[in-house]
Amino acid sequence: MTQTHSTVPKSKKKLFMLLSLGIIIPVLLIVIAFVAIKNDAENQKEYDRIRQEQAARIELKKQQQEQQTIHESHSE
Repeated sequence: MTQTHSTVPKSKKKLFMLLSLGIIIPVLLIVIAFVAIKNDAENQKEYDRIRQEQAARIELKKQQQEQQTIHESHSE
């Protein structure tokens, strides 16, 4: 029952694992947060583009309806 110098006691292995997790988990959380922020910014740009397209379509429809009502009132 002698220990060799190359083996590490179980308590040291547990401590090493806990310290490793203590470093890895916050780093992973930060990486996930950055990815989420990046994706949110991309989504926001896409939503803004879609809103602008819809506003342009609505404005075009309004103009067409106004022209049509003007044309109909002149033809009567």
